[in-house]
Amino acid sequence: MKSLTRSNYSGALQNPKRGHLDLLCAFAPLREFLLIVCLIQIVHFANVARAENWDRFRGPNGAGQSDAEGIPSEWKTENFLWRMPLPGIGHSSPVIWDGRLYITSADGDTREQIIQAYDAIGGSLLWERRVDAGSYSINGLNSYASSTPAVDAHHLYVMWLANGRVMLAAWTHDGDEVWRRDIGGFEEEHGFGKSPVVVDGLVCVANDNETDSAIVALDALSGDPRWHILRASGITPFATPCVLDPDAEKIQLLALSTASGLSAIDVQTGQVAWHGLKDELPLRTVSSPIVAGGLIFVSCGQGGNGKLTIAARPGNAQVGPREVYRLEQNIPNVPTPVVAGDLLFLWHDRGVVSCHDVGSGRQLWRNRVGGDFHSSPVRIGDRIFAASRAGEVVVLRAAPEFQLLARNVLDEPCHATPAVAENRLYVRTESTLFCIGSPVSAKD
Repeated sequence: MKSLTRSNYSGALQNPKRGHLDLLCAFAPLREFLLIVCLIQIVHFANVARAENWDRFRGPNGAGQSDAEGIPSEWKTENFLWRMPLPGIGHSSPVIWDGRLYITSADGDTREQIIQAYDAIGGSLLWERRVDAGSYSINGLNSYASSTPAVDAHHLYVMWLANGRVMLAAWTHDGDEVWRRDIGGFEEEHGFGKSPVVVDGLVCVANDNETDSAIVALDALSGDPRWHILRASGITPFATPCVLDPDAEKIQLLALSTASGLSAIDVQTGQVAWHGLKDELPLRTVSSPIVAGGLIFVSCGQGGNGKLTIAARPGNAQVGPREVYRLEQNIPNVPTPVVAGDLLFLWHDRGVVSCHDVGSGRQLWRNRVGGDFHSSPVRIGDRIFAASRAGEVVVLRAAPEFQLLARNVLDEPCHATPAVAENRLYVRTESTLFCIGSPVSAKD
């Protein structure tokens, strides 16, 4: 490339038509540098924008990860930025998009599903909608609003059970219903609790259950069906799908069930790319799959105890997923694991937490924090937050040595997983929504 000299600079002045080309060539290295800087800034702001939204159960791709700042470990009065009473009861988790928080509850008498939108910063109620649901059998630890919605730039997607049928509907961010679809039948004595996910313009639902099992994908804008995969029926799973690699050219949805094992599905075509681990997962899959360190982590268990967690390499067109290692002590049944760097944290239902090396599974520490947990832990910076069923939020250091940082008591039952956005933590107990943060660092 040309360098800018006195001669070609003066030539540019004397012959503008030719000189402009010379100047562009002379400044090519600078242009390339500025282009790189711009691309870096675009990627940075895209990542920031993504981090500001909590779009599904456990946030982006179900990983339970946030680098938010200003959320204290120990909560004082001034850290409760706002709290709002919720109608009815619910175990679903909040989702957040562009400063709006969405949550569902259920009326204890009529079983109506109550969908609400809040200003995530100020806490004011923006709108409320109610839909008929009807009664059905549930476990005493479940609720009639245990399905966490999903949200994207266009719509809020809410799922519920009505007369034995799974219903999925889309609302605009202003509360106008756009479409409603019958996903299929559902039968399970413990009740309903499945959650949708939005992937590559499609709303995907893993409706595995004791009858009429299928995975379906609908166009997120129109609600039109895109594909429908029949699945083996059996023990109902409650695991929420995730994506193997959100940045891949062909995005694969990871779905987990006892009857079918772990499956990778091409999101755009609905074709099963690979599947396996069916025989290795004999019990109910409640904990959701996560991806970290090139591995997929899946679990199964029953009766408040996990049986095992398997770390597996992804499969391909020729072979299914390959087990790298398995963990069989203090495995959670309901809470989904969380990763911090190269550390894997397993938070057992009965309050025993263990830390492992992601790549090898080697246990680094195990400690009892007490309490019973259905909420899944989330990582915020270098800390792990988890809410107990009694409403105590325990905070640990995300480190290779055990360190208890705080216990924050909310004095109300909690089954929901916290959400993080705008440098604030949102905790939903059965009938109250809390916003936690620092008055200084929280965005106004």
